[in-house]
Amino acid sequence: MPLEYIYNKLKNTLRKIDMKLEKAKYGYIDRLPKDINYFDGGMYDVVYESSCKWPHNTALQYFDTEITYKELVKKINKVAAALKAIGAEKGDRITVCMPNTPEAIYMFYAINEIGAIANMIHPLSSEKEIEDYLNQADSKIMLCIDISYLKVEAIIENTNVEQVVVVSPTRSMDLIVRVIYKLTKGRKNHIKKSQHVLTWDKFLNKANKFIGNPHARVNPNDEAVIMYSGGTTGKPKGIILSNLNFNAQALGAKYLVPELFKSNYSFMAFLPNFHAFGLGCCVHMPLYFGARSFLIPQFNPKKFKSYITKYKVNILVGVPTVFEYLTKIKFKKDALKNVKYVVSGGDMISMSSKEKINDFLRAHGSKAKIENGYGLTEASGGFIFSPPNVAEDPDAIGFPLPDNEVIIMDLKTKKEAPLGQDGEIILRGLAVMQGYLNKPKETEEAFINVDGKKYLRTGDIGYIDEKGLVHFRSRLKRMIISNGYNIYPANIEDVTLKCNKITACAAVGREDKLRGEKVVVFVVPKEDIHERVIRKELNNIYKKHLAKYEIPREIRFIEELPKTKLAKVDFKALENL
Repeated sequence: MPLEYIYNKLKNTLRKIDMKLEKAKYGYIDRLPKDINYFDGGMYDVVYESSCKWPHNTALQYFDTEITYKELVKKINKVAAALKAIGAEKGDRITVCMPNTPEAIYMFYAINEIGAIANMIHPLSSEKEIEDYLNQADSKIMLCIDISYLKVEAIIENTNVEQVVVVSPTRSMDLIVRVIYKLTKGRKNHIKKSQHVLTWDKFLNKANKFIGNPHARVNPNDEAVIMYSGGTTGKPKGIILSNLNFNAQALGAKYLVPELFKSNYSFMAFLPNFHAFGLGCCVHMPLYFGARSFLIPQFNPKKFKSYITKYKVNILVGVPTVFEYLTKIKFKKDALKNVKYVVSGGDMISMSSKEKINDFLRAHGSKAKIENGYGLTEASGGFIFSPPNVAEDPDAIGFPLPDNEVIIMDLKTKKEAPLGQDGEIILRGLAVMQGYLNKPKETEEAFINVDGKKYLRTGDIGYIDEKGLVHFRSRLKRMIISNGYNIYPANIEDVTLKCNKITACAAVGREDKLRGEKVVVFVVPKEDIHERVIRKELNNIYKKHLAKYEIPREIRFIEELPKTKLAKVDFKALENL
């Protein structure tokens, strides 16, 4: 046997032992059961079991309205019966076009209870987008928020929708709030009386006409949810996710980050239910473990302070822009003492922003440190989570959930890259989607075979270190190639934020005849600071912290970075400016 073979075998064994020891240091649960027993049923069945274990715990909080687990299941059952009464069947695709309100949650789990599939769409989508989503799913029943009804009415004839249930966001609020809403914003929402349109109350009354049990036997691998991609590179695609995708994600997160899941904790849900990370981490995970989900229908910066302090929220899960805004609010010294964990997802956060947010939390009584969650809709929103001790590791996003695997693929060879080498992050496991709705070709193109195994391509660049930690570098589509060099915009942005005279920034690539691409950085200056001063300071920072080929060729000033509907920076819009 060649000595080189023995040497490599020994080296690999020692590396695996070292990785296990390092994982233990980072709080990773290494002693997992050999076979985790995942829930044998649907997402509704999980919530039903929670109601048996914690009937009097608060499941949902909607401002001053609290709904216990026992009440939640009763309300879901009534909605399920009403759905059956208006003709819903197992396997139907029922559309939910709602922000985070109790009615949206009742409807979502009722759809699951009867064995149907929830087609989740953004209520601020345009008329044409709503029409497309309804037709992609061939949906015959939909629930929509009253402010979206006029758009639905305009396109309904172009779809197969037979029944529209309309509800106000104030339906579960106090009577006074409902009256004020009706007299102000509600006046504009004229609901056309029709046999095809039902108000929420009339819809619930239909439940009295249904005789029998609306519950259907649901298998873990049955389709449960359809969500839509951002559509930044074309028409949004419907992504099919199963019951097991979300149930395994919740249980896996419990093993990976057990500190988050206590039945007396409260999760703030301002990530929307039509966002996989929002539905999975802000609603389904807390409901899986008897915790409370505090529903926020629309992020309101002016009320963010009272949300956290008045309702004693313990877990904040959001996108980076929300946490960056948090640091601009004036709190009393110990106002954030109830905040135990802060999880950032949906977009990457720079190390400079992390440090600023962590300092702010500590200064206001919280011991939490902002932690990463990583995923994409095609992988149920959350695939990689970072245990607490990973928070200080630059650009580390953590470990994959149990029974999921991450490898780095060399972009040139399409083989697994060595540790520490950059490549595309690819995934396989229980969190991965079933496929794209009605798009077999696109589904096939989303996956790649490496060493005989099928992986989902993420389009993200990263690497895995000797500890087994996954690190994020950049979106593959955002990576800038200038003079043959790979430049990572996230690194440019992190360095740019070292300038204390700006509040935000974003780096993009622009076509350049000489270099192929050039780096352009957009910065948002602080008030009353001259652009010339900022430009001079940035140039000094770049010379000190960036390689010559990385230095931005253009610095542009902008009042505010454009955002997508999900509050992420709209890089596509910046590229077109």
